[in-house]
Amino acid sequence: MFYKKGVDGFYPSTPNIIEPFFLRLPLLTGVGQQTRRACWHWLTEHPTITALTPADLNRLCQEAAISTDRTQLLQQVFTPQLAKHVTENQRHTGCLTIVDAAYPEQLRETYAPPVVLYYLGDLRWLTGPQLAVVGSRQPSPYALRAMRRLLPQVVRQQVCLVSGLAQGVDTLAHQAALAHRGKTIAVIGTGLDHCYPAGNRDLMTELAHHHLVISEYPWGTTGARHHFPERNRIIAGLSQSTLVVEAARHSGSLITANIALQENRNVLAVPGSLDNPNSVGTNELILAGAKPILNSEHIIEEVLVDKRL
Repeated sequence: MFYKKGVDGFYPSTPNIIEPFFLRLPLLTGVGQQTRRACWHWLTEHPTITALTPADLNRLCQEAAISTDRTQLLQQVFTPQLAKHVTENQRHTGCLTIVDAAYPEQLRETYAPPVVLYYLGDLRWLTGPQLAVVGSRQPSPYALRAMRRLLPQVVRQQVCLVSGLAQGVDTLAHQAALAHRGKTIAVIGTGLDHCYPAGNRDLMTELAHHHLVISEYPWGTTGARHHFPERNRIIAGLSQSTLVVEAARHSGSLITANIALQENRNVLAVPGSLDNPNSVGTNELILAGAKPILNSEHIIEEVLVDKRL
């Protein structure tokens, strides 16, 4: 047994000799999610490999049908420069790999789990019931009233609220957890030294010190348009249920809801007015089979169903 460091202490973890390989993968320019996923799947199918060698990596690339260009990039994992880069990252953040025992199982079992989670804060927040809360970046007064009505009782049931630290519903969800002395996790689409939007810097600092902020992007990574849809799969993957508070027809929140559906997770939606464009997405989710949420108990019975059996 060894321990991983968090802001508030050290937490039990299990050493794995393959772990350095996964720590280096996200630092390789040109190696994307698909290649990382192929590496992980191959290694899970070959559990007798306890120390990855260049010969093992060549075999991996051949059997996983990884292109010659990607194979050449992957060989850089053995260079001292990349090892130094890993060490530099670990000076700033905690790093949790997909082969670590502390990695959240509900995320690991999804289709495209990140091979590394960089984090600031308390890893214990990853245990226990999780509710993803997503919605419009420009919520209506109705959305604000709905969240004030629905979330406090959920938070008091020790349900951790997971969101993306974005403007609007995300921010309100994190603030609801803070206001009612609950737990919250922010999943961001940049490195942990950046904050988007910049106006949420104080909130992010609060979460990093007393809750948990995670990212699949190494320290120093600025935001890119494709990072935020990618980030949504982590929000959905961490959570047993996803609550959509308010969403227009083409809202990014619907991406999170669709990912949750694909992962066989519960999707919950707050019904909205028929003449509010921000409610078109949520109302259509309900039409497609999402559970309509009319009170806190409707959320609690979904998130805590296993504890009530």
